[in-house]
Amino acid sequence: MSVEAPPDTVRPERMHRLFFALWPSDAVRSSLAPRIRALQPHGVGRPQRPDQWHLTLEFLGPVPAARMADALAAAAAVRATACEILLDAVEYWRRPEVLCLVARETPPALCELVRQLRAALAARGFQPESRPFRAHLTLARKVRHPATVGPFEPLPWPVDAFALVESITDRAGSVYTPLATWPIGT
Repeated sequence: MSVEAPPDTVRPERMHRLFFALWPSDAVRSSLAPRIRALQPHGVGRPQRPDQWHLTLEFLGPVPAARMADALAAAAAVRATACEILLDAVEYWRRPEVLCLVARETPPALCELVRQLRAALAARGFQPESRPFRAHLTLARKVRHPATVGPFEPLPWPVDAFALVESITDRAGSVYTPLATWPIGT
């Protein structure tokens, strides 16, 4: 015997796990791929797939479908200047167990983009990150111990667009899908 829900029962609203990121073009991804792969130590953790490489600008977390328009409007309000960031160091972050490619210095134009994005999100009722922005690209996850990476030339990443990205987690890990993109400096 099955029990049916009363007709006036409201179904929970679908949540989307969202973040804003620098999402590389196919050309940038292709040009960086051999150099990033060379930094991913073999047998250490789970390497991040090239199709998932990004630099997180602001993590929103679970967002109800009804609030997605607010996130899109916040991004559309940002007026930033194009620049380039140099990813020039590798760090092991013990707490999340990740190996990251980081920028020792963040260009002022990128800091301003993040500041504007956080302000626009706050104006629309989101709770932006309070920690300082730290540009990083995850090389590998589930890294249990620090890994040694040899010297390398800094990797340039053009900052000419940003995206709203959805994260969906399954058995294989997180899958990131850009939902919308905004050009910078046009």
